[in-house]
Order: sequence, then structure tokens, then C-alpha cells
Amino acid sequence: MKLRFSLITYTAANAGLILYGALVLLMPNIILQPFSEHVYQFPEGAFRVVTYLAALFRLIGFFNFILGTLGLLILRRYKESGQKWYLKIVMASTILAYVGPIVFDNTVGNIGFFEIVEDILLVLMIIFGPIMLRESGEN
Repeated sequence: MKLRFSLITYTAANAGLILYGALVLLMPNIILQPFSEHVYQFPEGAFRVVTYLAALFRLIGFFNFILGTLGLLILRRYKESGQKWYLKIVMASTILAYVGPIVFDNTVGNIGFFEIVEDILLVLMIIFGPIMLRESGEN
């Protein structure tokens, strides 16, 4: 039962990375606007800096999209083969992929609903990761 809940948690986390990445790729202003309002207010003529920053945020979104997609594919591979090393890869990549958005989102403004969901998923991944590894070894 715990293994199933852990797999659901990691599946939700990777789907969240895909959603986050897709939104940032399509609309980098989701991150750029709070950054410009709360962290650093650019002067009126700083269009080039804003353009580069938007490109950087799109790159972050691209990496999150790729990591989320690969995480879901590797989880599916684990379900088919049952090999424990697949879980280790998914756990490490998903937790590391979540650290960046959580740190960034918590520095650019108020913590909203999605930031709370990110924090909860990260805590669940850290708690259930060792349980998932231990239970997968028993099967």
C-alpha cells in the first residue's frame, strides 16, 4: 500500500514538473512578472535584460518539462521491470528538479496555492522515497 502511494506521489510530482515546464515555456511572464515586481525592478529601457531573463525562464521550463517526462517514462519502466535502480533515478531527478522551482518561487513573492502544493509534494517525496526503496526490495 505504501509503495502504491509512493508511486502515485512521484507520478503526481513528475506530472507537476511537466505542467510547470509547459506553462513557463508558453508564458514566461508567469515567473518574469513576479520576479520584476518583488526581486528586482528593471529600469524602463532594460528591454534586452528582460528578453534574456524570459529566455532563461523558458530554459528552466524546458528542463522541467524534459525531467518530468523522463520521470514518468522511467516510472513506467519500473512498473514493467521491477528493477530498483529505476526508482533511485526517479527519486533523485524529481527531488532535484523540485528544489529549483521551490527556492525560486518562494523568493519572488507570496507563497500561493501552487507553491504550497510544491512544498507538500517535496516533503512527501522525501518521506516516502526511502519507504518506496525498502518496500520495492521486499517484493
